[in-house]
Amino acid sequence: MDNSVPDFVLFLGRFHPLVVHLPIGFLFFAFVLEVFSRWKKNPMLTTGIPFALLLGGISGVVACALGYMLSLSGDYEADALDTHFWFGIATTAIAFIAWLIRIEKIKIAKLNRLRPNISSLTLLVILLSVTGHYGGNLTHGSDYLLKYSPFGKEEKTELVAVTKLEDAQVFNHLVGPILDNKCASCHNESKKKGSLSFHDSTAILKGGKNGKILISGNASESEMIKRVLLEPHHDDFMPPEGKTPLTEEEIAILTYWIDNAKGNFDATVANVETPEDISGIASTMLGLSSSVAKGADIALPTVNTVAVNQIVDLEKEGFTLRELVFDSGLYEVVLAPNTVVKGDGQAALKKLEKLLTIKENIIWLSLEDNQLTDESLKIVGQLPNIQKLKLNKNPLSDIAITELVNLRSLTSLNLYGTQVTSKSLQTIAKITSLKHVYVWKTNIKQEDIDEMALNDYPKVILGL
Repeated sequence: MDNSVPDFVLFLGRFHPLVVHLPIGFLFFAFVLEVFSRWKKNPMLTTGIPFALLLGGISGVVACALGYMLSLSGDYEADALDTHFWFGIATTAIAFIAWLIRIEKIKIAKLNRLRPNISSLTLLVILLSVTGHYGGNLTHGSDYLLKYSPFGKEEKTELVAVTKLEDAQVFNHLVGPILDNKCASCHNESKKKGSLSFHDSTAILKGGKNGKILISGNASESEMIKRVLLEPHHDDFMPPEGKTPLTEEEIAILTYWIDNAKGNFDATVANVETPEDISGIASTMLGLSSSVAKGADIALPTVNTVAVNQIVDLEKEGFTLRELVFDSGLYEVVLAPNTVVKGDGQAALKKLEKLLTIKENIIWLSLEDNQLTDESLKIVGQLPNIQKLKLNKNPLSDIAITELVNLRSLTSLNLYGTQVTSKSLQTIAKITSLKHVYVWKTNIKQEDIDEMALNDYPKVILGL
């Protein structure tokens, strides 16, 4: 970004995505009125068209101006930006021309055969669609619209599925999918927030406007890791508000890649020192069996596919779903913090009841800071295949933890910031699959843990 651009200009530019919907709405409304009036043969319906065109043109001017201000941030690829900008200008100009034709300020007899009213409105709809397409490319990447289309797909080199963890490529099989899911929407070929792209290894190594984002062998000093570990309300926290944050497991994989694999894009797990906990996370991501506590093996279950309408219904409730292994039907489910407002515990219960429709498909579940009550945990206790569970920053007591005893696949439990006491340690010890329990900022003290003598299984972690 050019440092000479005033902050106020960039502030105004941020309103472009909001304002740009006004001309879209007005101009499409004008087109619908025209078509509907011809269909119903009711000319009275056309009386509102001139006003809609005028408002569409005026709001188009404002949207173009704000879009130009936003472009000064330097976060967008120049060619794609120019195409979007000039199509926006053309759309606005045609809107005013269509308005002048409609109010008969422009009269060209030779155009009568072309039916200028319906022709100009049809042209506007086409221009709006093209302009919107290029705007979507800037925001989501050039393949966003056609990514899942059944035709015209670009041939891509598919990764060979692995049957052994040792054969997996650290970047391509583990790190790449995380970056694609959580980072690439803002850092791609077309949209380069902070002049940073995760499109390929060259772009990643190049870094962004603040320099390199990874330091080989030193994750703690790499911007890629430092940004995701900031407080969520920090201005530099990544991903930004409104995007799904990285999970603890995803951060662990990125750290492993930088520290152990030295940020190498070709390294395989076999050639890298891999801690046991990373092996478990990676195995889950790749659909392989995961070694857990006390020598037991928990194989990933075979489950039915989740229907699209089920995913849509859960997303309406505020849940984010991510399939952990392609075409496995096994999901990470996240309810973003503060989705449920304080004092409305029943709302949390109603949302969790919706999860029972896919109860066998949930492997990782995050319910951080959502006013969960002890009663809510009765629902969580019915999710038979859950392995990672985050309940932190909820007003839960020891009663809630008793609802989890029958979760025989649970390996990681986060109780940070809850109201549990040492009584819960007796319950936790009964969950034989548990490996890690996080209890800092609870009523559990180190002497309570020592007294239980859990022999490190599960490992009760009292602080960071």
